[in-house]
Amino acid sequence: MEGEDAIEIHAIHTACLRTTLRAHYDEGQISAWTTGRTPAGYLRAQDGGEAFLVAVANGVVVGYVSWEDGELLSLFVRPHAQRTGIGTLLADAAFRAAETAGSPIVVLKAALGAGPFYERFGFEDSGPGSTIKRGVEIPDRRMRRQLPEAGNDGYPSPD
Repeated sequence: MEGEDAIEIHAIHTACLRTTLRAHYDEGQISAWTTGRTPAGYLRAQDGGEAFLVAVANGVVVGYVSWEDGELLSLFVRPHAQRTGIGTLLADAAFRAAETAGSPIVVLKAALGAGPFYERFGFEDSGPGSTIKRGVEIPDRRMRRQLPEAGNDGYPSPD
């Protein structure tokens, strides 16, 4: 990821928090989640070991995914590009890259409402969780998946 990607990632993350997740979080939670975020923060995260991939369509970054140490940390797609398969492509790419690197993704903290998406990849709900940001509790769902058995790559089959 380079500086321009970080700017786009920041814009995507912010747009999703302010629009897509509006149905699941109140204004105080969204504000706490977005306040203080900058493009430079994503570059610092990458320097600290977080891996990032971006999806580009027609020359525009339309989504991104990040992970570290077996945990999916974020996956967001621009609101206008959601439900087009981009999220699935990003998830597949991240799962394969992490497995190739020797640290398969087996846990995540799903934003409220995102659980069904991750269930398609074999994740199961392991209960409620939350993160505190700027003194505000941001609820989520903790999810985990078992590593696939030999001969089963663990990815959904195309329909």
